[in-house]
Amino acid sequence: MKGVPHLQELNDKFRERGFEIVAVSKEDANLIQTKLIDAKKVTYGVVKADIGSIYETRGIPHCWVLDAEGKCIFKGHPSSVTAESVEEWIKNLAPTKVDREVAKEVKGAAESFNKGEYGKAQVEAAKVGAEATDELVKADAKYVEELVQKHVDIYTKKMEAARTAGDLVKLGKVMEEAAAKFKGSEQGDKWATEAKELTKSKEYKDTLKAQEDLDELKPKLEDMKGSSAKKALEKIAKKYPDTPAGKEAAELAKRYE
Repeated sequence: MKGVPHLQELNDKFRERGFEIVAVSKEDANLIQTKLIDAKKVTYGVVKADIGSIYETRGIPHCWVLDAEGKCIFKGHPSSVTAESVEEWIKNLAPTKVDREVAKEVKGAAESFNKGEYGKAQVEAAKVGAEATDELVKADAKYVEELVQKHVDIYTKKMEAARTAGDLVKLGKVMEEAAAKFKGSEQGDKWATEAKELTKSKEYKDTLKAQEDLDELKPKLEDMKGSSAKKALEKIAKKYPDTPAGKEAAELAKRYE
């Protein structure tokens, strides 16, 4: 609990720049509410869960810092997390808010950006920049366009990672999310078209079906005989060998050998 004021301070300072804190506890929900949320007046997320089953825990309190792709980039005591370390972690993140005053001509684009309407912000900023004669106005328009471009780059990297992993279901979700965020822009239209084409493909349908079959099977494995569980998993692995779920099924089947 000693680290709570410190974490609240970091949350307040960096939240709008893409750094978000979520506290996790196995305690009773009422205790979490009274001892943490009410008593400490925290405004960051607090959930009841057993995170120790997912990440290795060495003492309490303990923290993990995940990057935009979900990879753990730091683990240790919360007191070790400083403003300087957060600055380093978020330097390549895309801000979600325009953090400076801009010319009145650019305020519409800035407001759209702050709402997460990146396509609208992109179009508005480009229009203002092309029409402006004042260099300060042009600079502000370019600034907003650069903020938008950071989000383009992040979504592009997420798509590339999903494509490399062969996870077409995740790829489709990222494309659809990106298309919604960039609605009304050429980039948004491009991603929307690609998402539609992807979801019509056999490869996507196989990836989706494999995941659905594995998700349906997993809860039943503990109640199945070892030989039956192995056979069911191998069936998915054999039918969908090039999908993430198919590969996971193959690995799970080895447990029953």
